Amino acid sequence: MQAAEFSTVAAAEQAAAELRRLVADYAIYEKTADAPWSEGAVPAPLVELGRRHGVPWPGDATSRFLLKGLFNDEANVLSVDRLVFFWGGGFDLGGAWLREVLLRGLGAVHSTDAPRLVVRVDDPEARAAASAEFLVEEDYEEPFTTTDDALLDRAPFTITFERDGDRVHLTFDDSGGQDWAFVAMLPQLSGDDPTLRPSS
Repeated sequence: MQAAEFSTVAAAEQAAAELRRLVADYAIYEKTADAPWSEGAVPAPLVELGRRHGVPWPGDATSRFLLKGLFNDEANVLSVDRLVFFWGGGFDLGGAWLREVLLRGLGAVHSTDAPRLVVRVDDPEARAAASAEFLVEEDYEEPFTTTDDALLDRAPFTITFERDGDRVHLTFDDSGGQDWAFVAMLPQLSGDDPTLRPSS
């Protein structure tokens, strides 16, 4: 999963629109190119995205897209306040190159492929409990855990509710249902201005 934080909601919405344009362009490319997923293919939508934003597509394996199904079915874009998420089929999309497009070309202040979110709330314990209840209601009884600060960096996806040094963490791994549980939580954070925890 790719994630980026922007300075304003408007900037995040603009970036999300650009990623949705990329999804639409890639779906057309996938349908019309002779061998869109071959190792030697030069995906025109990626080349064009890099050109538009001044970050040339390098053409290496890590900057490619690799999904389990059709791009139009598997690629997802979601904006939550000042954050934008881009994912599909469990694979990293575009690697460090795409994060550079988000940073340099679209003006993100942070980007990552392992989003650890921070949400400042009045009552971290109550908010974490409500979130856990929501996940259970959505049939995610198992795919999330709580942890202390010492173990926080071991999970690729986390949501931390905090206030004045009090913190409660929900952690998710990147296998099977756990990343889907993380995705299910994202819209629940709308209006709370979640941010990305900077890499340590």
